[in-house]
Amino acid sequence: MLLTAIYHILKKKEPYNPELYQKSDVFPVSREITVDQAILLAKSQGFKIMMPETSVT
Repeated sequence: MLLTAIYHILKKKEPYNPELYQKSDVFPVSREITVDQAILLAKSQGFKIMMPETSVT
C-alpha cells in the first residue's frame, strides 16, 4: 500500500493524502459470494475440494 501511495505521489506530483489510503483498509460490511465462487476461491488458494459422501439407506 505504501508503494502504491509513493507511485501515485511521484507520477501525479500531488501531495500525500492519507484519507485516500485509509479507505482501502475498510472492507464492505456485507460481502456475499455464490457457492461456485467460494469453491473457485478455495481452489485458487490451493485447497482440495471434496464432494460430500451421500448415504444410501
